[in-house]
Amino acid sequence: MNVAENPVQKLWQDQPVEGIKMPVEELRRRAGKFERRIRGRNLREYVASLIAVGLFVYFLVSAHDWLSRTTYGLFIAAMLWIVVALHHKGSAKTMPEGVDTLTGLRFYRAELERQYRVVRDVWWWYLAPLVPGFVVYTIGHAIQSPRPAAWAGLAFMDVVVAGMFVWIWRMNQKAARCLERMIQELNGAE
Repeated sequence: MNVAENPVQKLWQDQPVEGIKMPVEELRRRAGKFERRIRGRNLREYVASLIAVGLFVYFLVSAHDWLSRTTYGLFIAAMLWIVVALHHKGSAKTMPEGVDTLTGLRFYRAELERQYRVVRDVWWWYLAPLVPGFVVYTIGHAIQSPRPAAWAGLAFMDVVVAGMFVWIWRMNQKAARCLERMIQELNGAE
């Protein structure tokens, strides 16, 4: 008889645990919903990265100068770094079956805290690896087009990219605050 079929085990797991105000079914529901959100986020990031790498490989192969090839090579390396870091740091985990309320609570809290660190530290593993590619791109185009009008266009592009970086960082900080509230709420359930 496995844990799910054992009535004594079920009775023991379903009994109220002193101090924990959330039943294990509610924890499992919340953890499952959170896991699906994380899997969806990661899938979107993996698909976007695959498309970006495909485009950068095409640009790398069709580039005629070493500076452009270096730029696209840096972007490819950054995208691969991002995917590996996301997989390593931010993969979704499933709550094990048959856990008691306290174990479920600890699992769910640990997952929230892990994802909190992922979004809180987005600058270091997600945005910073892209910076060298943008710097080399800007320098390369400034060298190839030494006209003030071209430099103004590059400066505008750099401001737009910096604005996108700030937006992505702020969006992730907002997600971090949301996760922090969820963690505090969970701490209150104990």
